[in-house]
Amino acid sequence: MKNIVKKTSTLLLTGLLLGTATSCDDFLDLNPKDTRTEDNFYRTEADATEALIGVYDVLQWNTVSGFHPTPMVTDILSDDAYSAGQPSSEPNLLQMDRHQILTTNGEVYGLWRKHFIGIARANTLLSRMQDINASEDFKRRTIAEAKFLRAHFYLDAVRLFENVPLILDPLAPSEYNQPQATPKAVYDQIALDLMEAMPDLPASNLRTSMGRATRWAAKALLAKAYLFHKGVYNQDLQAGSTAITAPVVLQHLNDIITSSGHDLLPNYADNFTRANEFSIESVWEISYSDENPWFDWGYVQGGEGNMQPQQQGPRIKNTAIENYLAGWSTGTPTQELYDAFEDDDPRRDATILAETELVGGKDNLNIGYQHTGYFSQKYTTSKEYAPSAGQLELNWGNNYRAIRFSDVLLMASELMLMTGTGDAQAPLTRVRARVGLDPVPATLDNIFRERRVELALEGHRYWDLLRQGTAAANMAITVNRNTLPENYEGVTSDFNIQFNTARRGFLPIPQSEIDLSAGLLKPNPGY
Repeated sequence: MKNIVKKTSTLLLTGLLLGTATSCDDFLDLNPKDTRTEDNFYRTEADATEALIGVYDVLQWNTVSGFHPTPMVTDILSDDAYSAGQPSSEPNLLQMDRHQILTTNGEVYGLWRKHFIGIARANTLLSRMQDINASEDFKRRTIAEAKFLRAHFYLDAVRLFENVPLILDPLAPSEYNQPQATPKAVYDQIALDLMEAMPDLPASNLRTSMGRATRWAAKALLAKAYLFHKGVYNQDLQAGSTAITAPVVLQHLNDIITSSGHDLLPNYADNFTRANEFSIESVWEISYSDENPWFDWGYVQGGEGNMQPQQQGPRIKNTAIENYLAGWSTGTPTQELYDAFEDDDPRRDATILAETELVGGKDNLNIGYQHTGYFSQKYTTSKEYAPSAGQLELNWGNNYRAIRFSDVLLMASELMLMTGTGDAQAPLTRVRARVGLDPVPATLDNIFRERRVELALEGHRYWDLLRQGTAAANMAITVNRNTLPENYEGVTSDFNIQFNTARRGFLPIPQSEIDLSAGLLKPNPGY
């Protein structure tokens, strides 16, 4: 993470400089400094800060097994993008695209491991905070950030896998096998973590917080958790003794709208430029960096780069004449997504890069599997972000704009309709006015349609489909992904996709985890 990583480097560098101030004899007499363990580590503010950075670090991980940036994976699961990777090189993503996912899928296993590693790191830090010699203010904020991050990891885990263990403390080896909790119990814990975190998180923007969690990010994440759970299970949440209902969540969103200082950038496309990382529109952002060049393909998660731009960039032959470097053409946008934009909507060009816009057009491309003629414009191999050192593919610094202010406005409009309070038209109109479009009536259909084009290729569409119900997801994913752009030709590809209604859109519990649990973990329905 750009700012957080710099802090880590500073702490380590300070320790090295202090070490050089001793004589050779002193150095020889010292105990080894590379024997830090959990028992002797959690002592100082520096220790706690380093541990917290370790929790944040997992947010960045693109891979634990395979290559699976979460926003790209969910777009591939949706009706907005195909996997498009070659069947021989990315079979796991192709399984996700076709909704024919095996329990041995490597990307599924990687997603499971990533999120539970993040949860475990947060749990360890939270359990050791009483040992830290630090001010109470420092402890409160560190605990709040760790709870925010635990909620963040659990929200993705439960949305991806539905039936997951709820683990809130470090486990001894004899406790490693934990049963699955009910989804309601997990969502209630997410709500509790976020509610407890809010008072001690800064009421600032991301630039002021240096990319660390803010109160506004926690409020927005609570809204996302509530709306998904309400849509899929038709239940409210319970955060300890506090009922989390639609009016409560709407009040948190209204707080962001009226008190946070966040706003829409005047130009929509500016959201995805380097200059506008941590912008006024960014309520929550996962940071990546090319400032610590990485070379190791065997341990990709050890770097700070974002694999999503490399995966989604066009397969350009001659990069010397183009504004993009060569990518892998994964996650090609569908014709249906292109057609979802109104003809005069500038968001289409800011979202989708058409091959006709590239110098040389199709002739300057190595045509990939499931080629549609379209690529992501938001997270791509733009030369603006080209890494200056290290292994090119591993060092893209494009931050992921996880929750933008426009998302907050559209969630507020939806909740105003749900509760029958407030002016649901105003936030929807505000989002459309930013791009010069006339108002449309504030109906649920129009809000979901607006969410699709406003947030396209940002990893939100699949969750929006699932929370509209299995029938809506089946209709969108199975029925509507059946056309190609007129300029498509040449490559034999399979575009036939059948949503599996028995699985309701959830991924399988990895077979390796079921085996390790000696059957305590049960397969998800439909697998």
